[in-house]
Amino acid sequence: MSPDSGDHPAANGPAGVSVVVPVRDGERWLGVVLDSILAQDDGRPFEIIAVEDGSRDGSANVLRRYEAAATVRVVAGERRGAAAAINAGVRAAAHPVICQVDQDVILDPGWLARLVAALSEPGVGAAQGYYRTDPADGWLARVMGRDLEARYARLNGGDTDHVCTGNAAYRAEALRQVGGFDEAMGYGYDNDMSYRLSAAGFRLVMCPEATSVHRWRTSWRGYLAQQYGVGYGRLDVVARHRHRFAGDAVSPAPMMAHPALMLVAVALSLLALLASLLGRNGAVPALAATAVVAALAVERAVVGVGTFRRFGDAAALWFPVVHLARDLAWTAAIAVWCARRLSRRPSRPAHSMGDRRPGTRLDTSG
Repeated sequence: MSPDSGDHPAANGPAGVSVVVPVRDGERWLGVVLDSILAQDDGRPFEIIAVEDGSRDGSANVLRRYEAAATVRVVAGERRGAAAAINAGVRAAAHPVICQVDQDVILDPGWLARLVAALSEPGVGAAQGYYRTDPADGWLARVMGRDLEARYARLNGGDTDHVCTGNAAYRAEALRQVGGFDEAMGYGYDNDMSYRLSAAGFRLVMCPEATSVHRWRTSWRGYLAQQYGVGYGRLDVVARHRHRFAGDAVSPAPMMAHPALMLVAVALSLLALLASLLGRNGAVPALAATAVVAALAVERAVVGVGTFRRFGDAAALWFPVVHLARDLAWTAAIAVWCARRLSRRPSRPAHSMGDRRPGTRLDTSG
């Protein structure tokens, strides 16, 4: 099937849908997530495939209850990362539309029908839903949610160049045509898939009406661990797609520039410290580092105020603090990634998505 063919999922009646949920240490939200998926059943051919990928919490017990009720089909994963788990679910899928939902994403009513409708447009290979921020969440989770919503606002729906997994629908034939998700990648496999689909001629679309709630990190430790993984994985993406060094529609150039500038500031700070230790004057590099950090903070403050005005959520005013911390996490990821590349160590999914303990699962939405 070519991207421009008229053979679209909804051409001959309601498209059958397979929903793939990769599961590892997701007990906390898993039951609620599966219930929200089951509530999407509108009479079309429909199945839920959960790929149990070596959980150490009670996730397997939760899945057994749903499997016993014949509402979820459970597939054993090979513990080789999220991309491999999704591929296992795609291989087991029976229907021409693959919806991929993460174990911490709760779907709102109508999510599936709206995404499938978007997917039926000519040439569309993938469609992404919209993560809405839960106003009852804690302030750190709302910072993450509002940041993503502010970036979504730039898209205004319609075509995009990046579809985030966890909240998306794909044409199964499109996934097969480009060879599935790259199982060597950790965070960033969704970017890689989006870029390969676009290169193959498929359209990618954003569907703001297909809403869901992502259960974001609620602790600094979890947030910084996630952002380290995001930064590390982004480097793997850029290594494969050099022309994407400036980001994409969901992660635009200013966001990509932040960690590079923070790296400069850290290097200047270390230079100032070294000068001081050697009895030299380190004022110039220290002042330059301060100026760079101040410029980053001001940029985030401006975006935060704009986001506050758009959504009326005071959590956005914390953007400078939280995002400078994000920049430092990405800077650490850059240092480790470069060290591994220089030592010629092969990249593995665990390098960016290695923390798999309950409650610290790494997200793929950046």
